[in-house]
Amino acid sequence: MFGSVVTKTPFEVELVTIKSKKSFKELVDLIESTFKHYDARTLRDLTTEGDTEKLAAYVKDVGGETEFGIFFWLDQGSTQRLAGIPIESRFYLFGNATIAQGLFRFSPRAGLGAPVRFCVSQRDGEAAQIDIDLPSSFFGQIPELAASPVPKELDERMIGILTKIAS
Repeated sequence: MFGSVVTKTPFEVELVTIKSKKSFKELVDLIESTFKHYDARTLRDLTTEGDTEKLAAYVKDVGGETEFGIFFWLDQGSTQRLAGIPIESRFYLFGNATIAQGLFRFSPRAGLGAPVRFCVSQRDGEAAQIDIDLPSSFFGQIPELAASPVPKELDERMIGILTKIAS
């Protein structure tokens, strides 16, 4: 008979914070004009069809110049303001479904960090910022992913793009 086995592994990730002189709204507007949104239904349908070329073409189209797209976003700030916390906050899941293959090929645990999560926030009276877990720091703790070159590539490309947006 099968039973459950629960293990706990300490997990520590390097957080990258990019401060900006731009406002929360300016950052969000730039992010959403830089990255197109993936349509969940289209991704599902293309996956169901099993046509890898069509799926790759869709990912390339959405990714455009940056090659990355937004899978999901959530506005957390509006809820926090209702609770009396003076903050704007929006988090995003972004990435590239084709590039992610270079993670999932090594471990299904890649799904813990792919797509990559980042947050844009601003407390009233403070500078806006973008926070992101450094991909190589996050994925580097999953032993099976040690052989993948993708985490370092994501560090350079994602942090570079977000820094440019914040500048």
